[in-house]
Amino acid sequence: MKDNTVGKPANGRAVMAKRLLAEKMRHIKTSKGFTGFGGGRWGKMPQPPQWYSSSTQLCGIYPFSAGTSRPNTGTPLGRDMNVDTAVCGDMKTWYDAGLISSSSMMLFGLNGNGKSSVAQRFIYSMAARGIVPMVFDPLKDEYGEMVEALGGRVLRVGPRGRDKINLLHLGALGEAAAKIGGTTGEDMRRQAVSQAVDMVALVVQINRGSPLSDSEDAVLALMVRSVISRVRRPSMHDLVDAFLAPPPEVLSAVACNDAAQFLGEYRALHLSVLALLSGEMGALIGGSEAMSIPVGNPGGFCFDTSSIPASNTKLLSAAMLATWNIGFSAIDAHWELSRHDPSVHWGGYLAVQDEFWYPMRACEGIIDRADRIGRTNRGLGVSELKITHSPKDFLSLPNAKDRETAKGFAQRCGVLGLMALSLDDLHALSAVQPLNGKEIATVAGFNTPPDWKPNMNADGTPAPPPGAGKILLKIPGRVGLPVQMTLTAIEKAKHITDERSNRVAFAHEMETV
Repeated sequence: MKDNTVGKPANGRAVMAKRLLAEKMRHIKTSKGFTGFGGGRWGKMPQPPQWYSSSTQLCGIYPFSAGTSRPNTGTPLGRDMNVDTAVCGDMKTWYDAGLISSSSMMLFGLNGNGKSSVAQRFIYSMAARGIVPMVFDPLKDEYGEMVEALGGRVLRVGPRGRDKINLLHLGALGEAAAKIGGTTGEDMRRQAVSQAVDMVALVVQINRGSPLSDSEDAVLALMVRSVISRVRRPSMHDLVDAFLAPPPEVLSAVACNDAAQFLGEYRALHLSVLALLSGEMGALIGGSEAMSIPVGNPGGFCFDTSSIPASNTKLLSAAMLATWNIGFSAIDAHWELSRHDPSVHWGGYLAVQDEFWYPMRACEGIIDRADRIGRTNRGLGVSELKITHSPKDFLSLPNAKDRETAKGFAQRCGVLGLMALSLDDLHALSAVQPLNGKEIATVAGFNTPPDWKPNMNADGTPAPPPGAGKILLKIPGRVGLPVQMTLTAIEKAKHITDERSNRVAFAHEMETV
């Protein structure tokens, strides 16, 4: 007889195990809930809302907070275009943190995409931390109102402006040298005289349109130094007169027997110096008036040369280079005074040079002198922001030596700021500071519209271009950070580029009439 009693319990256990397994399979835990009927699984998981705040405020809701992997100290810039987290930083904070080798940025971008807005964001934020703005604003008067709002001083430079330039005046550096005295004061005075020599040579070259010969360069330096040492308030008229009656030390240095022989050999140089005193150039630099800026204004300074038409290349280039000399000399003077006088506070400077490459194209061979004029040798606490349109601005210089020197500006800067640029621009820049393919594609696509629909503001006015406020921050050796910036209400009120440029153009027309 067959006994089935043993198999029955076994079959019952197997059936029960299968049922339990099936039940478990129906209620598997997933990221959207448990599976199976009654498990509560969601078909679509909603995204929780996100808030951005400081760790001081968010610490109470731990662990539901996460830090950003992006830099988060310094100037608030915007949001990372890839991961939407906040990005903060500037040349000074990144340099202090050891992330970059120099506290400097070179900012490239096509017109209308917000280069000056980026510059103003740095100015506002760094001024709030006690860093004084020194703004060189050549074309549109974009920064004057904000510098005045910060309590700073705007210097209106031009032939018909209120502030004139005396190339032979030793400026704030010479005044500080007299106050400090001693060996340091003598060194500062020599530096100020050397800068005056460079400035006169630069302006002569720009007005002439060609470089000085070696002998002309040497003679002009001798003449400038002699006039500064002999005349109490020297001007360019004194320098012209000195060619007609050269001092004995100059005649001896160039092995000339008398004034007639000297004038015969250096007649071309004399005529070039004399030419500076004619026309609008003479109105700007020919007087004995000396534009000098006081040391220590916490609101900063802005040199506005917008009254000079951009078409007047020689005059505008001369004015730009001269204001660089005046401004950077004031920074050097402030630094030295702070070291010798405890009552003089030093908080550092942010030097903003807009249209940086403009004067470099005025004449072949001036870039080395311009570099000396615009480089402060008291680098402690001085940050620099150089602004231009395209890397082609320096790669297209006619002289090969000038091009190599110009590349050094981009190679030495701590950060590259890349706004909307063409592919040709980006490939040219990549030969100086390497960019990978994704970085090039990202920047080239900043100005690509999302569709063909008209992009208008709520009030019916045209909206900014697609690339407005988009910037790739590139530190050598690190992947670039694409950031979308937005303007605050105060920034919008103080910065309307098109309106100001139209106002300046209208003023030019009225002056012409």
